[in-house]
This record gives sequence, structure tokens and C-alpha cells, in this order.
Amino acid sequence: MVKVTIKPWEEIVIHESIRYELDDFIKLCCIGVQAGGLAEPLQWADGVVFRQMPMPPSEDVVREMLAGKVHWNAIAWALMPKYQPVYIINEINARIPIVNVSTTAAMSDVVKALKDSVKS
Repeated sequence: MVKVTIKPWEEIVIHESIRYELDDFIKLCCIGVQAGGLAEPLQWADGVVFRQMPMPPSEDVVREMLAGKVHWNAIAWALMPKYQPVYIINEINARIPIVNVSTTAAMSDVVKALKDSVKS
């Protein structure tokens, strides 16, 4: 029998947090999307919609990942109190799928940290 180990990340390091107003974030995510097209999906948890940008997999980054530490170059995000599975951009009749990741502990922790950073 194969041994299966589930080991959550111990730390997520976000090197840049970029907060937008929701309308601006959606417009940014639609750049290059054809009329009637489908944009890249976004993630949503606990009232925040976001897209993270991971670090390129250098030797150091991979070494840290194997030790339980993830580095993200940046995270772009906006407050979006209510979850919706698809955001429709009426001007170009395009859609952005939104994936609810609020049941993922790490993503909920990230969102809590983002919200806390605004309060500071």
C-alpha cells in the first residue's frame, strides 16, 4: 500500500499585496478577453476575490516549498462581500468564473491576513 501524507503549508509569504476596488479589479482581469469570451478564473473566500501570482520555481523557492513555505510574488484582491460563481462583464458580454475556496484553511487564513492588513 502507498503511504499518503497530507501536509498543509506552514507559511505563505506574500511579497506584495495589491488591493483594488471591485470594479477596477474586474476590469483589470478582463484585459485581453475577447467579446463573449471567458476570462481566467478568480478565487473567492470570506468576502474577498483574489488572484495570486506565485514566484518562479527557482532552486531556493522549491527548497522552501519542500520545507513548507510558499512564496507568492503578489496577490491582487478586492472586497466582494457576496460570492457568485460567475461575474458577467456586460460591456463585452464576457464572463469571469469565480471559484469558492473558503473551505480551504490556507486561503481563509490568507484572506484574514489581507483584511487585517487594511485595518492596520
